[in-house]
Amino acid sequence: MKNLSRNKLQVWLFSKLLRFAAALQNIPAKVTPPPFRLMQIGSLFWQSRALYVATKLGLADVLGDAEKSTTDIAVALHLHEGHLYRLMRMLGAMAIFEETAPRTFRNSKTSAYLREDNPKNVRAMVLMHNSPEMTNPWIDFLEEGVRDGGVPFAKANGIDLFAYMDQNKGFDTLFSRAMDAVENLTGDAYLKDFNWGAFDRIVDVGGSKGSKAISILKSNKHLRAVVFDRPQIIETARDYWHGRLPDSVQARLEFSPGDMFEGVPAAESAKDIYLCFAIFHGLSDTESLQLLKNLKAAIGREKACVLIGDAVAEETNIDSTIASFDMQMLIGTKGRERTASEWRRLIDEAGFVLVEIVDVRTFAKFIVIKPV
Repeated sequence: MKNLSRNKLQVWLFSKLLRFAAALQNIPAKVTPPPFRLMQIGSLFWQSRALYVATKLGLADVLGDAEKSTTDIAVALHLHEGHLYRLMRMLGAMAIFEETAPRTFRNSKTSAYLREDNPKNVRAMVLMHNSPEMTNPWIDFLEEGVRDGGVPFAKANGIDLFAYMDQNKGFDTLFSRAMDAVENLTGDAYLKDFNWGAFDRIVDVGGSKGSKAISILKSNKHLRAVVFDRPQIIETARDYWHGRLPDSVQARLEFSPGDMFEGVPAAESAKDIYLCFAIFHGLSDTESLQLLKNLKAAIGREKACVLIGDAVAEETNIDSTIASFDMQMLIGTKGRERTASEWRRLIDEAGFVLVEIVDVRTFAKFIVIKPV
């Protein structure tokens, strides 16, 4: 198989920029006196909760493109003006909103991404990560989980994350929207760093609404795609995209419902590639091996490939972003961000061979494997 990486210069520059940004983030830890640094970290939840309430109230939507007083905003949303002002003043100090005159605010470049009418908004991500379902495990059950190795989400909510989503449609929808918003954080340039021309069809396992698959189809007119996810997610996706896509894309797109732990759509040829974006980091090794077993069965004799889009954690001195994602996996699932050696063990045990690890313009890597 020919080399699957593209845009190597842009990817190299992106990796350099990430390292520079990480170095900048480490400056406060080096120059702030340790007691003050600990207090800063210990009170960061004040900021996240203020942002969550502002997002939940829809303050950015009410502001729109205008400057408005907190009196006008309070009247529109039936809020206490004094408390609202103090909330917005704090967020203004954090550069979320801009205070243009006493008790008068407008949206900033940052708060613009909280607006529903902004197609690149990250509202769902803010709301999901700060929801009671996701915050209570951190607050009340992290210590217990560290002591006994249990999953804090399951301790807080009585059942595991995916079972909870199956039983709670509102949270399920919010979670799905948050996953779709990931692309708004990273952009989709990283999808152009891979040689899709080597394949004829993609099967997007756990593809949610199908945004990534559709982005790939728009840039690769020879490709076909199957978006595979839980039945309720697929039903919502079909409704969402109906009438929104060009015929040239719609004709090459298929939605398929199912359970990835029971089976995935069968391969049609060796030029199929199964996409698993941000799937394996939420799975235990046992669950990962079951999914890989199902992928291997679906591939059969066709020798199709699997693309795993996940982080590769450093063996030591882990990147702070990857470490944070890993802790979120600890909170909500039995999964984790794996190191290169952990990926190799998992791939070998499942009866796959590593084809290539492709660097792309995001925090993850594209790990391409195929059955032995």
